[in-house]
Amino acid sequence: MQLKKTSVILFDVNETLIDMSPLKKRVNHLLGTKNGFRIWFGMLLQYSLVDNCTNQYHDFSVIASATLGMAARSLNITIEQKEILAALSVIKELEAYPEVEKGLKILQKGGFRLATLTNSPARVLLEQLDNSRLTEYFELKLSIDTIKKYKPAKQTYHWAAKQLKVNPDEIIMVAAHGWDIAGALQAGLQAGFIERKGQSLYPLATMPYFIGKDLIEIANSIVSQKNA
Repeated sequence: MQLKKTSVILFDVNETLIDMSPLKKRVNHLLGTKNGFRIWFGMLLQYSLVDNCTNQYHDFSVIASATLGMAARSLNITIEQKEILAALSVIKELEAYPEVEKGLKILQKGGFRLATLTNSPARVLLEQLDNSRLTEYFELKLSIDTIKKYKPAKQTYHWAAKQLKVNPDEIIMVAAHGWDIAGALQAGLQAGFIERKGQSLYPLATMPYFIGKDLIEIANSIVSQKNA
């Protein structure tokens, strides 16, 4: 595969660049089970897609709060709204994975433009990037909050391409979620999957060209392919 000379690397943020472990621990504790985060996050993604399918839009943080309450009720646990908000506030305090900055520098040095595309609201995205000291690496900090259509909708990836002024096939979407990779590939983007703990690709979708255990491995593979 020959990469476009003007390729852009478009990043998912949560669990791809940002380590969600502290939030996972907080949610697991709140729900009283080691599977609490997985139960809740699955609901969060599910109901964001309900908004897509029913032509509604609620801020991702609002859906997060609502579905955390739903998760508690499904587990027969009573939690107050203030407990939900306190747990979710941790998302603004998370750090980047240890190798992320080095990986971003490799890509910048390789001549790639860098941007984000996240389901999180723009205000949360900016706080996350600032707190994790990643702001300076990204030319554009894109949130679906602008288009109000959650990934993995095809139109969302195409909207990002328009903001970046490139064709979809000039973008490599890097994510640690199989559903995000599947959506990006279906929209005509290229893709790179980071094999974060607990994550896997969707076996019924097209496989991405780039797969690596962390961002450094992905970045080196992308730069090497560009220079081939």
